[in-house]
Amino acid sequence: MQRTITVKRSVGFAAAALMVGTVGAFSMPALASTVDGHRAASLPAITLDFTGTNDEGAVANAVGADFGGTGRVKDTDGAVIGTVYDQCDKDSIKPTAVEAFCTGMVKLDDGDQLAFTTTLPIPNLASSYPQSFEGVITGGTRRYEGISGEAHFVARSAGVYDLNFS
Repeated sequence: MQRTITVKRSVGFAAAALMVGTVGAFSMPALASTVDGHRAASLPAITLDFTGTNDEGAVANAVGADFGGTGRVKDTDGAVIGTVYDQCDKDSIKPTAVEAFCTGMVKLDDGDQLAFTTTLPIPNLASSYPQSFEGVITGGTRRYEGISGEAHFVARSAGVYDLNFS
């Protein structure tokens, strides 16, 4: 036996839906201020240390070669406060450097996470440090939910990057 259920639509239902949509549209500034409140969370200055854990050196030196790994996240005193994960794709091969597009995720020990993307310059052995480059904050969780902005990287040595956010 098959039962067919029908729903009668009425003008009252349509009016209620319109009212809910209108109230929701006027409520959006309150939501935006909540996101802005997250943006006010103090972002830590950190160091990303990939030494010995990233496989960039082991992959082909060709456009499209990908690499990634994990590293330690350290605070300004050098204490380990989390883990960083990255995945990169080599996009430009030059005699003096390689350039890769990278995405990364900083997972702090307290559970908060920050995500970023950047175009990473990988210098040749004759390059000098420090080297600076920029990235984009693509999001975060918990205290950093809704965050966006710039990520400022300073390469101190091969695989070691100071990271500041703004």
